[in-house]
Amino acid sequence: MAERADVIEKLSRTELFGGLSEEELLEFCENAQTVEFAAGEELIREGREPGYMFVVTRGSVEVVKKVRRGERVLATLAATDRPTVVGERGLLLASDSAEGASATVRAASRVEAVRLSRKRFKEMVRAESPAAFKVSYRISKTLARRLVSLDEEVVAAIRELESRGEVDLEAFRDRLVTDWMR
Repeated sequence: MAERADVIEKLSRTELFGGLSEEELLEFCENAQTVEFAAGEELIREGREPGYMFVVTRGSVEVVKKVRRGERVLATLAATDRPTVVGERGLLLASDSAEGASATVRAASRVEAVRLSRKRFKEMVRAESPAAFKVSYRISKTLARRLVSLDEEVVAAIRELESRGEVDLEAFRDRLVTDWMR
């Protein structure tokens, strides 16, 4: 019971789960597990079907994307002041979706996390759980904020390329539009 209370406390400190009642948090705790990762271990692998969302409660993780010449670290997220969440996008993807995880998430240091099952989350949605709907809404808001930020970065990159007179700008735009239309 002490572990359940600890998980509830950790979840409630995140933006995604903050504001949920203790009863709603208990729904998520039914299939939640506390897990640990050593530095270098993968929590999520790019391209694979997501099975879990992680609430990182201690340590830091790197979000890594495959690029033409290896990989690139997109972000380092640390659970310094409050827990941070990774893998939330995977909770919303349909089971038959051809898309896997959009990036690899790797422990940059020793990591402690609460692992939440995608399967259980989908069951909660099918059962019309208010808690699952609240979390889905918050995930959607988070993803929308990230999309706005990405839009701003793309515009800045286009302006920089235009100012340098890059000739490949049309190809860049075509590729961008094609990728976004999928």
